[in-house]
Amino acid sequence: MTTSSIRTLFVTKEVPYPPVGGVNLRTWQNINIMMKFGPVDVFSASNWSPKSTSLPGVVLWKHTNVAIQRSNWEKLENRLWWLHPRRHPDADWAYAKTAAKELDETLTQFQPHLVIIEEVWLYSYLSVVKRHKCHIIFDNINVEASLWQQRYSSVQGFKSQLKAKIQLEHLKSIESDFAKQASQVWVCSENDSNLITQYYGQVSPTHVVPNGINVAHYDSIHSRECKPEAGLEDTKQNLLFLGQLSYSPNTVAVELLINQIYPRLRELYPDSRLLLVGRNPTQFMQTAAKQEPGIIVTGSVADVRPYLAAASVMIVPLLQGGGTRLKILEAFAAGCPVVSTTKGAEGIKVRDGEHLLIRNKVEELVEGVSQLWSNPSFAEKLASSAYELVQAEYSWQAVSRKIDLAIQKLLPD
Repeated sequence: MTTSSIRTLFVTKEVPYPPVGGVNLRTWQNINIMMKFGPVDVFSASNWSPKSTSLPGVVLWKHTNVAIQRSNWEKLENRLWWLHPRRHPDADWAYAKTAAKELDETLTQFQPHLVIIEEVWLYSYLSVVKRHKCHIIFDNINVEASLWQQRYSSVQGFKSQLKAKIQLEHLKSIESDFAKQASQVWVCSENDSNLITQYYGQVSPTHVVPNGINVAHYDSIHSRECKPEAGLEDTKQNLLFLGQLSYSPNTVAVELLINQIYPRLRELYPDSRLLLVGRNPTQFMQTAAKQEPGIIVTGSVADVRPYLAAASVMIVPLLQGGGTRLKILEAFAAGCPVVSTTKGAEGIKVRDGEHLLIRNKVEELVEGVSQLWSNPSFAEKLASSAYELVQAEYSWQAVSRKIDLAIQKLLPD
């Protein structure tokens, strides 16, 4: 088999294009890289139906809306997930028996050499893929057991604690089995690779495939062809937070921004604005935007580039999470300076004061943003170094080299 004749099937939890959000950006990256090896098909399962019927460059795309396919019996089974050690409510979200049958038919029709399954939440489909003669790559975008421990360590109340404990134990069982049954495990960073070993010991060969971005996609910001979003043309003191706003680590970070960080910046810079860009904003965020004109909540946007063009600083005050923050890489590619917590910059090969500012306390984050706003030449120097880093380590070309090595080990000539 030559590397130009490899057929790859991606199994995804969401529609990967247009790439909105971190998971989709990673999946779309990997789809585009695998196209150079041969034809690519996509099977996606979620609880909604997209308007489009094709994906650019993809030979065949099969999407299934599991929400309208589940029988009443399946819905009852899902409620009883806690009786089965390898069931989890978040893994049931994207599964239906009719969808599993459709996946089986897709595998029979396409006969892929490789199947790349996105995230642990598609574990229920693993048994279907195992029936076919193909290599399985578990793209473990986050070490989910670690995220759950971070998220639920402060859960209060006996019933809530018991439920959280059961969910965590089930998740560990699922993630461990997936990592051992796959031909390879892909993770986003060395940190995640170490976490896999820490949680599960010896698993299938694990390769670091970083989250990357198509750097050229952001060139229009550098050339100023991409204009700031209407109403945000005064870009001097626009503070940007980018991401899915309903995602728990992002929700915690945004609440910190609204309650503590932005009010202090507003005292120093009365004309400053806080741009919260991403889908599914919470009611708290929407209420804050109504009460404070300087807070702008967009909801889902078709293109984040006009907001990156409008931003003078991106802030990433994450206190929990895993993987690699694509929002930081997007800022680097767009030439937007970044202030982040240590957790926010986790998994990226950055140095404080060279590529971005790393600050962990509220007062430090406020000081970091103020430093960049008051010293534009220093902000520009950070942004320039960060752009060089994203080109060298996190562009699609750089990530492609990592995937080349992983595929060669899995399918040697």
